[in-house]
Amino acid sequence: MSTEPPVCRRVFLMRHGHYERTGNLGDTVWGLSPLGRRQAVRVGRRLARLVDSLGGRSEGVYASPWPRAIQTAEIAGREMDLTNIRIKRYLHELVPLVDPERPEFKGFPLGLEATPTEGREFVDQQVDKVRSRFFRPPTRRSYVLVFAHGNLIRYLVARTLRLPYEAWAMMDIAHGSITELRVYSNGFEALVSFNDTGHMPPTMVTTT
Repeated sequence: MSTEPPVCRRVFLMRHGHYERTGNLGDTVWGLSPLGRRQAVRVGRRLARLVDSLGGRSEGVYASPWPRAIQTAEIAGREMDLTNIRIKRYLHELVPLVDPERPEFKGFPLGLEATPTEGREFVDQQVDKVRSRFFRPPTRRSYVLVFAHGNLIRYLVARTLRLPYEAWAMMDIAHGSITELRVYSNGFEALVSFNDTGHMPPTMVTTT
């Protein structure tokens, strides 16, 4: 019996650190808070240990173009001695999809309005774009590090688990958390870990 591990791509998805919502400047300006920067350091130290033990080929480090994700990637990258961060537009945050008719939203605490059809189509197109880049069946063992946002990460998890996008509402996700999905050579996908915050003390764990 072969002892070789199966060929797979390990996709590590990191949510950005806690950030400052200053005035009405918006997502394209808001950057990390002091707490968010400390969280990013912890993420980098954890990833440094992971990368040392992974084996396989690195497919690079990617980040959303929004400042809080870029800053998280840069700070974490310094802990790993990595500087070549590839910024990709399709990794920015997405709206929370809401279909009030779905049972997932029975008793849902937030008073969000139903998502119009065009909003849902936009989400679907962006998730497909991310998946076409990072979720193709691999031909050899590899890993990739992706610094992105909570809703996008939850949608990618939902797709791997063959769940409707609305499953995001039942997945809390913390700043600086690490989620791992794996894609195998036959196209099979698996969720290995979700919302891992074990690299931070409880006092540093935040979600909003």
